[in-house]
Amino acid sequence: MRRKTKILLSQWIRQIARKLGLDTKTTKVKGEVFAKYSELQQKLGYQFKSLDLLLEALTHRSCLSDPKHDSAITNERLEFLGDSVVGLVVSNYLFATFPEKNEGELTEIKSLIVSRKILAKVARSLEIGKYIRLGMGEEKSGGRERNSIISNAVEALIGAVYIDGGYQQAGRVINKLLLSHVNEFVKSELAKNYKSKLLEYSQSQGWGTPEYEICTETGPDHAKVFEAIVRVQGQKIGLGSGRSKKQAEQNAAKEALETLNQL
Repeated sequence: MRRKTKILLSQWIRQIARKLGLDTKTTKVKGEVFAKYSELQQKLGYQFKSLDLLLEALTHRSCLSDPKHDSAITNERLEFLGDSVVGLVVSNYLFATFPEKNEGELTEIKSLIVSRKILAKVARSLEIGKYIRLGMGEEKSGGRERNSIISNAVEALIGAVYIDGGYQQAGRVINKLLLSHVNEFVKSELAKNYKSKLLEYSQSQGWGTPEYEICTETGPDHAKVFEAIVRVQGQKIGLGSGRSKKQAEQNAAKEALETLNQL
């Protein structure tokens, strides 16, 4: 009788707690989240007031179709917000740090800093892969190492910090994760970026910004080949091809640099 009474009392407490948003299961999960993710918060340099936000930032959409997860939310909205916050903080930093650079140069540097490749590097330095919540299918297919997933999680975390602590705290985290390494990132990427080299050289000569055009597109959808030309002051100085438009433009810029004896 006592056992039955305890069970009924426990069920009643859970029902009341759920109505108040204080589900005992949720409370237990929050305790587990705090313990599991304390190391990640230390690496971020930020302690979340709302563990729900932290958990949301690390929940991939694949959880929605996995019965073992009870989550009804994913990190996509936080990723959307975080992308904008990162963009604003990085733009503000570049504007203040490089007064000698024009709009085109600042845009090029920004695109490198906020690129998926760089964000994935940051994600790996945080070991985000081991904290992300994934559905079983994504787990089996190597989702914890996929650049798109871990880089999106970084942006979602930034969005969560922004909501939890405000712009100043988000800026501090971005500075620690991204901007403290900006020179290293930029030098490394620009060394391999022919378009950036051509832009820099063209502007140093007073020729303005190179213009790119995809002139041909051949092959089936799964194996397309693009051909691009680059013009400076209206004159064609480079032609390149590649499996993507970006690669074709890079190869066109490379040929242009060779024509100009800059390689």
